[in-house]
Amino acid sequence: MGIAIDKKVLRDVLGTFVTGVTVMTTLDAQGRTHGCTANSFSSVSLEPPLVLWSQALNARSYAAFSECQRFVVNILSEEQRWVSQRFASAIENKFDGVECAPGIEGLPVIQGVSAYLECRKVANYPGGDHSIFIGEVENLHRSGHRPLAFGGGRYMLAFPHELSASDGSDYGPQTEALRVGNAALPEICSQIKVSVGLSVWGNRGPTTVRYEHPVAHVWDELKAGRVLSLVQSATGLVFLAYMPRVSTSAMVEEELLAAASNESSVHSAENVERQIEEVRQRGMARLLIHRKVQGKDVEFAGFSAPVFDRAGAMVLSLTAISPASTIDTDWSGPVPASLANEAAKLSRRLGYAVSTPTRQ
Repeated sequence: MGIAIDKKVLRDVLGTFVTGVTVMTTLDAQGRTHGCTANSFSSVSLEPPLVLWSQALNARSYAAFSECQRFVVNILSEEQRWVSQRFASAIENKFDGVECAPGIEGLPVIQGVSAYLECRKVANYPGGDHSIFIGEVENLHRSGHRPLAFGGGRYMLAFPHELSASDGSDYGPQTEALRVGNAALPEICSQIKVSVGLSVWGNRGPTTVRYEHPVAHVWDELKAGRVLSLVQSATGLVFLAYMPRVSTSAMVEEELLAAASNESSVHSAENVERQIEEVRQRGMARLLIHRKVQGKDVEFAGFSAPVFDRAGAMVLSLTAISPASTIDTDWSGPVPASLANEAAKLSRRLGYAVSTPTRQ
């Protein structure tokens, strides 16, 4: 005897299976357009070319799809989340503002999609509270736009997992790391719950390429394109700890010479070496800095963790920053713990599996 299945738990479990997003379109006997969003689409057979999808029996457009002779599978592109939301809503005129072209027998084919398949319906099977439609593909087209993805109850971006292109050529490690990091940053920010920045090593030093904020941020300096100090930022310190010395030594000397002219500066070669060793021991950098915000002196806490590629080389830094008064700044606080976890996940996505990263 099977156990009773909780519907919410079942939905959550099924949601871990990431899918594309489609909009099914058709015409009824009166020539009226109908459409609905579905992620239940799947292939069935290559010979003959068959596909399937399912629709709830209580769906408003169920009568139209159950009686139609043909339907179109519109596989949405990553720019068409709004199209998915529109056809998933209860509004009357779902096609308003959606560019379509006539397909076989005038059925609407949505423009700008990743791909579409025009199908002749060949079977309709009962499936509990859904009906399963089988279609034979009569025409198809792929645009080259990247598809929209959906999983865990939210929209996602699809990007290659491997560090090589489909034609066999290699992506630069940093280029691929940026693709992975940029796609993951909103989710990372939602987990850490403070502003999070993604930085790379540029020809002028550590450079922030993107910030993600959970709410409106209070520090205007948190913006993309800034080159950060090697010795006066958590991001810089983590690069110093894991980048080859030949890449950083001249920049460090230049910064320390500039700091030497400031009598109040606490920066010295010995102090920097102590901070680098702490980063290596902790696996991340921590720095407390004071900045003027709207005329007030505000202390900010920054934590930065390295992200490694499959060769064990550091390719990105992940930095969390927030007013110190709003978070626990201790090493054992939730922000550094979450940051370390998210940086490790990014490293694993990039193929990193070595216990000790490469450094010099």
